[in-house]
Amino acid sequence: MFDLEAFIGECRRLAQAQHGPSRILDLMREAVGDAEAVKRAVTPLDPKVGVLDAPPLFRSAELTVLNLTLRPGIVSIAHDHRMWAVIGIYEGQENNTFFRRSGRGLDKAGERQVRAGDAILLGPEVVHAIENPLATQTLGLHVYGGDFFAAQRSMWSPHDGGERPYDIPQFGAWSRDLAKSRRAATDASAP
Repeated sequence: MFDLEAFIGECRRLAQAQHGPSRILDLMREAVGDAEAVKRAVTPLDPKVGVLDAPPLFRSAELTVLNLTLRPGIVSIAHDHRMWAVIGIYEGQENNTFFRRSGRGLDKAGERQVRAGDAILLGPEVVHAIENPLATQTLGLHVYGGDFFAAQRSMWSPHDGGERPYDIPQFGAWSRDLAKSRRAATDASAP
């Protein structure tokens, strides 16, 4: 049975331990393996609440725990966290596209789908973009190895590929524009 306070306490303890992020990944996989218990312990956010507006379940200089709802069709631009992150999905699916820095900006380096009941560990150097490809919401628990809201981060312009300081309003605007252009392209290619 998932207990939110116990989960947060164990994440706090493990974050300070040797191989902490890997151990938190194991803890997360166990948690999201019982989706109904997680749903009873945390309340999904209203789909109108943006990812960047989510109130933390826990926040300190060493650790942030979030419960996030990804609206159907949501897409983000490429960004980094500059801290490790463990992302567990307990309903739906989150598609990750990974990038590598290059002399031209970013080069695509891979993809990974994280489905309900699974989790992924991202290192502090990872640059990625996310997408909810489903027509239903995606629910996930996210644990970050630092203060997610105070970190100096980067995002990459979808227009010229240039790296920019992370700016919440601009990130949201560019991500919405990217989602709209993908929907338009999909609609145009439909028979």
